[in-house]
Amino acid sequence: KDVYPDEIDDEMLGEFSKSLFDCTCCGRCQEICSSDVSVLDLYKSLRSRVVEDIPSLEKIEENICEQNNIFGLENEWRLETLEMSFEGKVPNLNDRFYKEGKKAKVIFFLGCLMNLRSSQAKILEAIFQIFEILEIDYLILGGEEFCCGHPLDLLGETEKVSSLREHNNEIFRKIGAEIIVTDCPGCLEALHEFHEVGENVRILHLTELLDERIEEVPNPLDITLKYHDPCELFRNNKVLEAPRSLLKKIGVKVVEMEPSCCGGGGVLRVSNEDLAKEIMDQRKEKEKLENEPIDVVTCCPSCYEQYQQNGITTWDIAQWVLKALKEPTGGETEE
Repeated sequence: KDVYPDEIDDEMLGEFSKSLFDCTCCGRCQEICSSDVSVLDLYKSLRSRVVEDIPSLEKIEENICEQNNIFGLENEWRLETLEMSFEGKVPNLNDRFYKEGKKAKVIFFLGCLMNLRSSQAKILEAIFQIFEILEIDYLILGGEEFCCGHPLDLLGETEKVSSLREHNNEIFRKIGAEIIVTDCPGCLEALHEFHEVGENVRILHLTELLDERIEEVPNPLDITLKYHDPCELFRNNKVLEAPRSLLKKIGVKVVEMEPSCCGGGGVLRVSNEDLAKEIMDQRKEKEKLENEPIDVVTCCPSCYEQYQQNGITTWDIAQWVLKALKEPTGGETEE
């Protein structure tokens, strides 16, 4: 607009600003483009200049900067929601909450979405039960867990991640864990990119940890599922084999789908819900998912929600891992 003040009016500039967020940041462009231009970095740089013009996205930034989570809730709610949701369902869960002086070999970094959305409760319960069965020595940070900073990075506000990083790093050091694990590919990316956890600390996706810990299961499933690769997991974090290896170990025959975005990433569901749905509709049509007897399985909270909210029966891998780890009872798994 500075260069062509007469040709570009405020309405046109507003439409351009919105269009910068019509991207899921799936990384596909960089995968197929022969140039050395980082399109994602370019988008993020431009986004930082206009995010304040889009109220719904500016609200996300405000929530994280003021309350340390994307929903703008008091951060202690991270702990309180776990206590209310899983009381009596997960034995000794209270012993897993971080307090000053507690140590553990594994930190389970939940992430805002998995921690604070009711849609994730069954998945989270499955993960807790898996950890107990496998006797994993772990802690949950509760109110001491701050947002990983990934949403701020998607908004182009990467410099604002520093206070989140410093807090989380301090807690990580106090616990002295050997592994930090998360089920959220966005958190995984941010932990790798922004957090300084020490050379001897491994940052793993949940499927990587479980694939390492599980060799065989007492109740092989003998089922067929369509696997959806979360873009941030396999493109940005290069985690491709662990989910498939884990599914094979628990007795799942994997039907591969084209590695294509579901529309659930890059804050698109907030900035342009209609476009996110359109991307999902195209995926449903291409993969013939509607009225399909084969369910979808994935390992990303956002992808899971995107499929479920668009009418596709979807599971997180953890839900099937739990069933395979339990001795056969003759019952059926509830969704």
